Amino acid sequence: MAPPIHYTQQPSKLAASLGTACIRVHGGGFVTREMLEQTADDLRRELRASPSSGLLVDLREVAGYETSCLAPALQFLREAAGLGLRRIALVASSSVLRTASRVASQGVLVELRTFDHEPSAAQWLLGPGVVMARTHHSSSSASAAAP
Repeated sequence: MAPPIHYTQQPSKLAASLGTACIRVHGGGFVTREMLEQTADDLRRELRASPSSGLLVDLREVAGYETSCLAPALQFLREAAGLGLRRIALVASSSVLRTASRVASQGVLVELRTFDHEPSAAQWLLGPGVVMARTHHSSSSASAAAP
């Protein structure tokens, strides 16, 4: 049996893709500031090209993140309403990520909620006032192996 590895050594990814109902971000491993900044840039481009008012962020496989991730996350949340987003659903099993999202959501002009399961998050995103994204498929990703 292989010895356990530290969470910062787990393979890392953070990818954005356009779904039929919303834009989705899926993360795993250890997230770096550079990965988050690249994904936020991808999201900005995607939202300008294919407006959507819902964003589903699935971070259940995220093992950890750099503390410097807070600044670009807050910046994106401040810009979210201007990009057409109305709701952001965060799926996370980590109490740390859930608490960080509550802190980050204060003072932003979009609804941000955390969920334990993706189906609940998707159902909430499809509620009243949500604009469906266009159906063509486009994706981008930022991935890196943690040091």
